[in-house]
Amino acid sequence: MSKNEDELEEYRSKIREWIRNNVPEEISSKGDMAPPEILREWQRRIYEAGYLGVSWPKEYGGWGENPIKEIIVREEFAKAGVPYATVGLGVSVVGPAIILNGTEEQKKKYIRRILTAEDIWCQGFSEPQAGSDLAGIKTKAEDKGDHFLVNGQKIWSSYAHLANYCLLLTRTGDVSERHKGLTMLVVDMKSEGIRISPIKQITGRSEFNTLYFSNVKVPKENVVGNVGEGWKVAMSTLNYERLNIGTILFTVERLVRELSINNEQLFNTAEDIVALKSFYKRVLERLKKGYVAGPEAAVIKLVASEAIQRVYENAVANAGIEGLVMENGAGFRPEIIYGLLASRAITIAGGTSEILRNLLGEVVLGLPKG
Repeated sequence: MSKNEDELEEYRSKIREWIRNNVPEEISSKGDMAPPEILREWQRRIYEAGYLGVSWPKEYGGWGENPIKEIIVREEFAKAGVPYATVGLGVSVVGPAIILNGTEEQKKKYIRRILTAEDIWCQGFSEPQAGSDLAGIKTKAEDKGDHFLVNGQKIWSSYAHLANYCLLLTRTGDVSERHKGLTMLVVDMKSEGIRISPIKQITGRSEFNTLYFSNVKVPKENVVGNVGEGWKVAMSTLNYERLNIGTILFTVERLVRELSINNEQLFNTAEDIVALKSFYKRVLERLKKGYVAGPEAAVIKLVASEAIQRVYENAVANAGIEGLVMENGAGFRPEIIYGLLASRAITIAGGTSEILRNLLGEVVLGLPKG
């Protein structure tokens, strides 16, 4: 083992020990179902320990470490079944997008407060008539000189009911321009003209929301990237989201160990996870050299999201009739039943499995569109 590998293994051991010694009882027992304020306090504690924003630039509040350490941290939290940064999309999506595309002022204003959970962020991408076809969005940002005036509707916006800010994809050009007519904006959720409507999910919770924008003023300095470059910013954002969703492969491994899984039924899934872990390590090596994740993130997200669905389905099916009851003390683990229900969204968030297969076919295999 090389000196670098020794250092990373020592780092991994320190994280495991820190998790064992620091997880609060409410986080240990409720996981990401703990109240939002408890989760925010937990996120701040992780950050102060140096395990959040590991590879983010020091000048903006991060720790400036090797990017591979960032992923090791996520791995260990997933393996331990402990939430990492689960209130809002600031850490998993928005922070990396602003670091890659934002102005110096935006980085200084937002990044550290994302890490400390002082600010909660949501994302405004999908629309009722443009879910999978992101280039077909119609939410309009009209140039009014010193500001944009935003009108439109977004849907499936996670944590919008808790958020201070929204990373909003808007159309500043004509609909016919498709990808070229898009601009990314930071929108203050306290702005006049925003209405939030929670969507009740199959789990009984309401993490998703519909957002309505009616003549919402957004200052010009809130453009992320340049006007007309929203598609580029959106794609970098989605790749980070997919890479982060992909870390659930370690959750899959943990579930297989913890539950009475029928390995014969899940033989192909087990093979997928072994192959995916090897692929994941290759991606990490490239990240370490400064590479920005592209189609690889789609592969990881696609395989991991479908695998966790199969594992939950297998576990609940083998539990018999008790697997139909999501109540404490019912004889089966309620978090597994909740996981089964919640996992239905994983193959939709960050790009549906169908869209990802099309993307990989076109970009990687060179197949024709459509």
